[in-house]
Amino acid sequence: MKKGVIIIAIILIILLLFVCGIGIGINSKTKTVVQFENDTYEKYLNSEIYGTDVITLINKAISQNESNHISKDTKGYYINNNVDSVQIEVEFITDEEEQKTTTYKMEQVANLGTSEFIKNFNEAKFKCIEKRYHKETGKISYIKLLHKSS
Repeated sequence: MKKGVIIIAIILIILLLFVCGIGIGINSKTKTVVQFENDTYEKYLNSEIYGTDVITLINKAISQNESNHISKDTKGYYINNNVDSVQIEVEFITDEEEQKTTTYKMEQVANLGTSEFIKNFNEAKFKCIEKRYHKETGKISYIKLLHKSS
């Protein structure tokens, strides 16, 4: 009887360790995926970037939103789903003296034409002035870029 209880206890301990190992493995994979997704954006955001990089970021965000089936509002802007949506805004200083700015959503830039944007802002410098992450997943959710006038 004693041997039977010990064998059952050992089997239960092995099963428990196996289940914990799977849970740790899944959690580790999830963190790796989140870090990889964030790195694809953050590698551009730690320094000044050019207009071509802005378009690259916008294209990545739109592609990611489409593949994650992110819904759009009535104006055609992606809706924050608090999980894996990405939103990018580009801000331009229109009047430095009065500190006036105009901000465009990534969908507006894409709709106006990426080739036009590249034509006009290819060598222009932009800087990330704000970024946010989804609280639940830790994935990047929002990026705001400022056009740095010369």
